[in-house]
Amino acid sequence: MSPAGLVLSHLNYYIKKNMRTMKNVLGLEATVMLKSVCSSSKVFWKKNALRLQALQFAHHFSSQTETLHNLNDESSSEKAVRTYHQRAYEKLSTAEEANVEFHSANRIIQPTVHVEMIQQYFNVGKTTAYRMLEKDKRLKACGVHNLARNMNTLQENSVDPVNVRKNMALLYRCPLTTEHNIAVMKELGLNDLKAEYIIQAIKLFKSSVAMIKKWGLLPEHYDPMETLTSLEIPDHVLNSVKFDWSNHLTLAQLHQKLSIVYLSWRLNCSEKEVSKLQQTYRLAKKSMKLQQKIFDQLEHEWNIDIQKIRLNGYLLTCSPTNVYLIDNKVKQIAGISIKEYVGMTPRILTIPYHQLLQVDKILSKLDLPEKSLKTLPRICTLHPDTLEERLNELRQIPEFHALQSHPRMLHLIYYHKKVSSRLDQLQQVKSTSALPSLNTLSGTKKIFDKYMTVGDLRQNKRDVIMLLSKHMNVKPNVIRKHLHDQCWGSQTNVVNVQRNILTLKEVGFTEEQLMAGLDVLLYPPDLLHDQLALLPKRPQVQPFSEYKSNVNVLQMLLYFMEKNVSLTSLS
Repeated sequence: MSPAGLVLSHLNYYIKKNMRTMKNVLGLEATVMLKSVCSSSKVFWKKNALRLQALQFAHHFSSQTETLHNLNDESSSEKAVRTYHQRAYEKLSTAEEANVEFHSANRIIQPTVHVEMIQQYFNVGKTTAYRMLEKDKRLKACGVHNLARNMNTLQENSVDPVNVRKNMALLYRCPLTTEHNIAVMKELGLNDLKAEYIIQAIKLFKSSVAMIKKWGLLPEHYDPMETLTSLEIPDHVLNSVKFDWSNHLTLAQLHQKLSIVYLSWRLNCSEKEVSKLQQTYRLAKKSMKLQQKIFDQLEHEWNIDIQKIRLNGYLLTCSPTNVYLIDNKVKQIAGISIKEYVGMTPRILTIPYHQLLQVDKILSKLDLPEKSLKTLPRICTLHPDTLEERLNELRQIPEFHALQSHPRMLHLIYYHKKVSSRLDQLQQVKSTSALPSLNTLSGTKKIFDKYMTVGDLRQNKRDVIMLLSKHMNVKPNVIRKHLHDQCWGSQTNVVNVQRNILTLKEVGFTEEQLMAGLDVLLYPPDLLHDQLALLPKRPQVQPFSEYKSNVNVLQMLLYFMEKNVSLTSLS
């Protein structure tokens, strides 16, 4: 092998050998370095450059990676290594990428289109923005609302977009996680937070305080009690706290201890109760500064007291920004005030505001009574895609259009899996074609088990009565008085009753006439259609043009239907 080839093989060997150490320390920057150095070295040898420069470069690169491997020895070495690699990256990248400046500071990124948001945040042209989007599939798949929240969070915390461009995963991570991670590190006193530190937050939380001091991210004379002082805890509470800590604690353990002290004071409960809350709702890694804002918002803007917060501990995981946007942009859902919903189901505050806006559009299109929405406010916590998917499945069922305004219809959507399982169970066990009422189908296990035992002995009258009550604009008990038991049969269901109502209204019968002959609607649609066609020819109703306006005209139609068809043949 020639000397030039030997030097090249040594260079690639050192790059691959130290790649894992570089990725652990610098994240995506090391991956960029590998591609850049390899490509540049090939061009270098193709052009027959001086062998001495290649040898010096290989020796210099290997010595720098050894410095990275011994990162924990001296904090000053870390600074030198990062300076070197920053210079190498800028030299090998394009001129446009190297000259990007932080022009987008203090400008709120609106959730519009991916390309426009990337242009605004990184201050690049449209071509470069498209190239960045096509290069990273996860960035392209990220929702615009999540992308906007991440960009705004990074801007608020003065994270340079140049560094973010080398750690693009920050843009499509969970916005709530990114927001809390940055807030936790800042409230613990970590200095000079850069993109490479934020993207490796999990590793930092697992590192000891002593190690973080060695890296220069914490001052040498660090005092965690300053964190509690900044949270406006009264002096007499701080003086009574016995706070034991050491440099051997990890950052996560230290933060958990501080969080227990803060929450026990704020929630007015014991440290044991707070520890249980942290385990139940995973509050250990949630920022106390953000929780402080949440407490103020819940108490003063949403009228949720401390006792209710304690019973619904998940509220302490909310984002103050999202709660603010819900209050300002989501005024109501399907005609009901958002604050009234939150009073019934506080979990709504954990849902991203843009999803609540989509839920509002979906529910507003349905003909649902206000009472139905108030009986199941948890319907707002479903993801819009899930809600739309379940609605599309229900639209394939003929009963859906007849029962759309039923008070229990939303229960079919929310408890979709339970209802599907019960329908499968009915299909396997029962031979009858009559389905239970929606109250039974979506009710408790005790109610459904009772139907499975004796349900065949009764007809499903409740849903039919609810349907007639809506069409006649009267109360269900009025409908119940007008119907007679002998007219009910296996053919009586909401779909057939709906068809009969539409048929009679199309011919021109009024609601008053329908109420006078309500039993007609309980018969099969085919029978009703045939007898209705023969009615004008009957001698008993002549002249029919005058008799048709009679209030009891449908009673005559019912007479001929019962005369020609017996109840036995119907069943």
